[in-house]
Amino acid sequence: MSDEAESGEVLHQVAETDWFLQSLVKMVNGFTIEFGITLQVSGMLVSGNLVSGEKYFEGFAADFSGPFNAEPEVAESIRKNFSSYGEIYRVDNDEATRPLPQFIHLKNARFFNTADKPIPGNTGVWWRGRISEVGGFSLGSLRAEEA
Repeated sequence: MSDEAESGEVLHQVAETDWFLQSLVKMVNGFTIEFGITLQVSGMLVSGNLVSGEKYFEGFAADFSGPFNAEPEVAESIRKNFSSYGEIYRVDNDEATRPLPQFIHLKNARFFNTADKPIPGNTGVWWRGRISEVGGFSLGSLRAEEA
């Protein structure tokens, strides 16, 4: 996106998506690697492990179907349904058929505000967000100070 003066001169350009963060997500989606990352999103810090979309949907599906374990057929149907969304991220898919990364996926994500207390306090969660909404990032995960 660019603004133009009346003369047609470009005044400045604003990136819609951070190309460098997008390339890190593409790398994680293409290999079976993960690493700690902290994102600034809407005034909060989101910190966890950057994982592939495939791993995210597998983990989300397992967690979401867990409460239905009393009915194994229902639980398995739910798990299969949600985990199938990750197939577009499969490493063995042709890179040309994989969409450009528009979403970032975290495992063990926790949220930090100015009170320095992680939310949730007891465990991390699966998190998915739009790359275009990330204001900045740093490598490494945040940890809460033990009192």
